[in-house]
Amino acid sequence: MIAREASICSCESPMQTVVYEWESRVQLPAGAEAEQISKSCPTTSISIEEHRRRLKRITRSKPSVNTHRVEWALTILLSPVGAWFAYLISLVLLFFSAVLQLTSCIMRHSGTAAIIASHFGTSLAMNTDRQDFVAHRCPAYIYSLTLGAVQNFCKWATGGFKEQVLLSDAEVLALLMTTPVSRMWKVACNEEGRPVSMVLDMGDVTKGDVKATDISLGKGHYLCVERIDFDIETSDLSVTLVDSDGLARVVHRPMEEMCASPMASACSSSSISSADVSDEERLWNMAKAHLQGLIMWSIVSWSHNWVHFNLLDSAAALTPDVVPKRSVLRALLTPHLRFTPTINTAGPADGILNPQHAEDDTLKKFLPWKVQGQTAQQFLAKVAENCLQHYLKADETTGEKIVDPVAFPPEFVTDRLEPDNKLQGLLPYLDFLTEVYKAMEVYAQNLWVGEGSPHSERIIEHDIFMQWVRHIEQSVGSLKGLSKVDPVKLLATLLWTTVVHGADHDVCGRINTKWMMFGSAVPVDWDGEWQDVLKGSLFGTQLHAFRSSTFISCFGGYKNSWFTKGADLLVSPGLYNDWNSVPCEQTRCRLRAHHGTLLASLHGISKKWGWLSDVAGLPASVSF
Repeated sequence: MIAREASICSCESPMQTVVYEWESRVQLPAGAEAEQISKSCPTTSISIEEHRRRLKRITRSKPSVNTHRVEWALTILLSPVGAWFAYLISLVLLFFSAVLQLTSCIMRHSGTAAIIASHFGTSLAMNTDRQDFVAHRCPAYIYSLTLGAVQNFCKWATGGFKEQVLLSDAEVLALLMTTPVSRMWKVACNEEGRPVSMVLDMGDVTKGDVKATDISLGKGHYLCVERIDFDIETSDLSVTLVDSDGLARVVHRPMEEMCASPMASACSSSSISSADVSDEERLWNMAKAHLQGLIMWSIVSWSHNWVHFNLLDSAAALTPDVVPKRSVLRALLTPHLRFTPTINTAGPADGILNPQHAEDDTLKKFLPWKVQGQTAQQFLAKVAENCLQHYLKADETTGEKIVDPVAFPPEFVTDRLEPDNKLQGLLPYLDFLTEVYKAMEVYAQNLWVGEGSPHSERIIEHDIFMQWVRHIEQSVGSLKGLSKVDPVKLLATLLWTTVVHGADHDVCGRINTKWMMFGSAVPVDWDGEWQDVLKGSLFGTQLHAFRSSTFISCFGGYKNSWFTKGADLLVSPGLYNDWNSVPCEQTRCRLRAHHGTLLASLHGISKKWGWLSDVAGLPASVSF
């Protein structure tokens, strides 16, 4: 434990208090926003405006379901049940909150803190975070787990989920390019560096040996898409389907639909019947239906895991051990690591209110939010291992797994930071994340070096920072070599990763609650129709759609914390509590100035990219 507190600083002269003026800073000139957003992609004929229009259509469109009086009656009848369930959960939360409050009080006022913490199986920091989570985050889930689940049940019971929508080719392409799935693409470029084709291979989406195709799913859960190929120059889009016998078949987009623009065939396919299409079109529509399920599964269960585990959870658990409370580093990290230990423990858990389930868990049949195809044990063994591959590489000399500096930030960011890169506009979601990273790196650089400041006036305490990094490196075997990562890039990546987490959930919550399903509920039937995949029977596909919708409504989009007054949001001016924990007034003034600059950048990003994911509404930490 470092005994040194950050109480020594050079305050030669008081600095005028900085007033946050981000509202006036981010006002763009007339027409500038439209010019930025509608700027055409240099590599394809798809403009950013076109992506925005397609995504807007997807998020606002709803299945054409006739609202039955029976559904309303059933909802009214069962709503009191949900209300009583919500009341019961509230009482349980209050009880646990009181227990945690009492535990925390005892631990603060006695010398038996270590014994009590050991008895509960957690550290003091973990107990404090759990108490904070119960008080501020748990209430945000009550409605979705009770009345929200009841409403979805009534919709399913009255046949409301039989009208799942088959997206058009244009909408599918928009999803593949404007959601977290876009991180899974591998882009091939020609000699001039211009992208010519893209491949999304579920059997080769990581740099290690862990593959999505290796995951075994339970009965009624299928991942039927093995690979997606897109030729940027010819607009040829193909999907490789694999049936339950392992037979793979490449299904190409029908040639007549590949017009001059890859965004052709804009109208929805939901009304197409089998009599209206050729066998080639029937097979393509079925492939798209399975692809819709893969997109949702990949966002939640594959491409998203590294934002939770390995780096952020290790930093959250170990920061209180070595970083003094009154240091700048502690003041900076605290709001970005808040709630993280608890949510990263609850996410892989298989309790009644948790998303995972144990093997042969009978509760899975009755709790609609438990839609995962693999058990909690498989999740930890396979999917969690996948997130390690994001951060690690094999040492060239020893072959030992060590931290890969290329992951700070990831390659999809560094590639787009190159001044002459030709990737901008190809995958808008990655362009958006790159802009967020640039803002975070400027922020980290200002705090590390200090704008125009000599070495002696650096804001973040370098010795505390390096002690913190080495402590994580020594305590977590999977982060060996972390101290060799550039400090500014490490700090910027940590702050940026919390934004990636929030954006992933935001996009997933907006696009999936209306028409997507968590994987496929039926295997590939080469003679089947797309309706078999997206509609099906009441106790088959429709039940799976009901469970998928409930899962996403509970754990997808962000729901504001209770009793925080928005102070835990990324763009809150009070995020760092005005830096009051930092003892030196001059340092506090400089911190406020740099935070104000970051806020201006984030609000500018929000104005430009709000159609994709609005950073102004995201939390500052992994809190859901």
